[in-house]
Amino acid sequence: MSLTRQVKQELARSEETLTCCSSWELKALMLRNGYYTIRHNTHILSIVVDDYAVARRLFNLLRLAGIASPIILRQQEKRLRKNQFLVRIYGFDQVDALLIFLDMKEAGRHLTLPRIFTAVPRRKCCRRAFLRGAFLAGGSISISRRSGYHLELNCSSFDDAQVYKKILQSYSLEPLLRKRNGSVFIYFKNAEAMADYLRIIGAGSTLLQLESMRVVNSMRNRVNRLVNCETANLEKVVASAQQQLEVIDQIDRLIGLDNLTPALREAAYLRQSFPEASLKELGQMLEPPVSKPGMSNRFKQLEKLLNKTAVQHH
Repeated sequence: MSLTRQVKQELARSEETLTCCSSWELKALMLRNGYYTIRHNTHILSIVVDDYAVARRLFNLLRLAGIASPIILRQQEKRLRKNQFLVRIYGFDQVDALLIFLDMKEAGRHLTLPRIFTAVPRRKCCRRAFLRGAFLAGGSISISRRSGYHLELNCSSFDDAQVYKKILQSYSLEPLLRKRNGSVFIYFKNAEAMADYLRIIGAGSTLLQLESMRVVNSMRNRVNRLVNCETANLEKVVASAQQQLEVIDQIDRLIGLDNLTPALREAAYLRQSFPEASLKELGQMLEPPVSKPGMSNRFKQLEKLLNKTAVQHH
């Protein structure tokens, strides 16, 4: 199951007891996915969703709004061959009463389904419900190693996106905005914002899963960094030791190690005996111990001696 579907099914199972909140959630679904038609003199309001659990949620929201007989139809979207679910209301009186109940039209006015926001929720609980409906209507969420964290809402238009953005800003969230295939999306690309959004809309189980994944990913990245760092340090030690051994071999051929000063001779023999040891480890083998910079200085002196001796022999 995709993470998007998991969130939607979790939200679809959540309970909503406040009439004001259920109205705003229903309004978000209708504004994004609803359309109004007249067929054979029958007035039809249809709301399209992509998951049966969401369709059942929508069915219950309509019943709470006073609709006596909404129905759920399944159809296959031709282009992508995916199932879609239509939740429909039949009859002029029912459609008109619903739009009036949701403050989407005035009584007595011409029946039409508005496609723009006429107001935003004032209560905090209603803003949560509206954002929940927005995700059920056109939200998606994904986490991958290549793309990272991504949560987006399809807002259809730039004006709608500004309304969503205003609501999210009331929770100190700053979504990004982009256009794709004629639609406008607002989105988040960081785990903290995603977690805050899931917390706001009430997707607690998915939020816990996300936090667990963040901990695992953080630990994995830390281990990888430590391993990479350790590997790089080890490669550096090996390369440095190999270079020092080559210098020591050439000095031994040219002048002999026994002709070196005691300190340099001691460093040369120690390196030959322990080719894999770091400078710090070599220094600790001496009596008295020598610091890492001290050992590095001895090998630099060996290099200078080799260069001077090579020039003399040429």
